[in-house]
Amino acid sequence: MLATRRRFCTMLGSALAVARVPTSAAAAENYPSRPVQLVVPYAPGGSGDLLTRLLGDALSKQWGQQVIVENKPGAGGLIGTEAAAKSAPDGYTLYLATDGPLTIAATLHRHLAYNWERDFAPISMMAVGYQILLASPKLPATNLKEFIALTKQNPGKYNFASIGVGSAPHLAAELLLSMAGLKLTHVPYPGSSQQCIAALISGDVAMFMVGTSTAVPFVKAGTVRGLAVTAPERIDSLPDVPTFAELDMPKMDYSLWFAIEAPSGTPAAIIQKVHDDIAAVVADAAYQKALHIRGFEARSDTPEQLTVFLQNNYLQLKPLIERLGLRVD
Repeated sequence: MLATRRRFCTMLGSALAVARVPTSAAAAENYPSRPVQLVVPYAPGGSGDLLTRLLGDALSKQWGQQVIVENKPGAGGLIGTEAAAKSAPDGYTLYLATDGPLTIAATLHRHLAYNWERDFAPISMMAVGYQILLASPKLPATNLKEFIALTKQNPGKYNFASIGVGSAPHLAAELLLSMAGLKLTHVPYPGSSQQCIAALISGDVAMFMVGTSTAVPFVKAGTVRGLAVTAPERIDSLPDVPTFAELDMPKMDYSLWFAIEAPSGTPAAIIQKVHDDIAAVVADAAYQKALHIRGFEARSDTPEQLTVFLQNNYLQLKPLIERLGLRVD
């Protein structure tokens, strides 16, 4: 009798599993049947926000459904990331992934309300980009050499901004300070590049590392000074700003990446469909041009490739964070 019951349970489980397959496939075929929320864990105006809106507009046209960009800033991206991690895994909440709240936070924070590997399903990369060193126009320094000399002569006198402890702009700035032997005081403006820019313009801070797309209009307007970019070559939108490599700092190559993920448990068929649709957007010449003129490269990869990339990124940043002694309780 016991053996019979076990066989029955096994057969029932197999039948239910088979029954779920076409349901999942059907859900993907009809997906999306309503608006999709795309969570950005940062305030409006930054690089991630801009790129997400460009992607969202393109996907909206493909899907015939609105992609609603939902900015949920705070705590260096942790608030929006936690909200996305706890969202229903039905494909109607997507998430802009960057290193700050994921591969950095895993080392930086002792306690997190989510696990970057367990709670998210990678879908695709969407863009890679670079950072630029901005200096306040209030400073007498007009180039990188002068900036380094000025701040080295006045250790501890000047401040630098970031969008939060352990964010990509923060780590890039710390990397530069360690390489150049400089001492500046960190002033975080959690989640807001615009606040950092305003502080730079007013002279409250002397330096800010940020994504090139955020900086371009301010550099062109002359309200801030662009001293160097982390790109391998000069970017088209800022042709007068040299690379760090040109200025004999080739190891100052901290790049940015932007990917799309979903809450874990999102049906695999929907993950694959979203990936395929993002890949189609990335392959579009007009989209590539829109990103290129802002200093980014359009890029897609498979969920499996993104999984490997994220793990490698985590292992790359972990020793840097530990060497700097950064830790948030």
